[in-house]
Amino acid sequence: MNWLNVTISVVLAVFAITFALENTMSVHLSFVGLSTDDAPLFIPIFTAFIFGFVSGVLALSFSRRKHKKEIKYLRKENELLHEEVENLRNIPLQDDL
Repeated sequence: MNWLNVTISVVLAVFAITFALENTMSVHLSFVGLSTDDAPLFIPIFTAFIFGFVSGVLALSFSRRKHKKEIKYLRKENELLHEEVENLRNIPLQDDL
């Protein structure tokens, strides 16, 4: 699996470098009253990609935290149920005769 990660990383890096070298034309950016000087086109695109990536990682981390908490609760409950079953197995049977 490690070689697959390396291969995908190399392919993405080559794609990003090629994209940056091919898109060096200058663009002027304006957003909510803020404006920039002319910058190469790949800079705002990479910035948007990185912002989206970080936002996705943050969203997934909150979801993961919720699931880890639930797993901890379920493991504790499972342990208690195993103890209860073990205690019930050790109770001697009594005949009513």
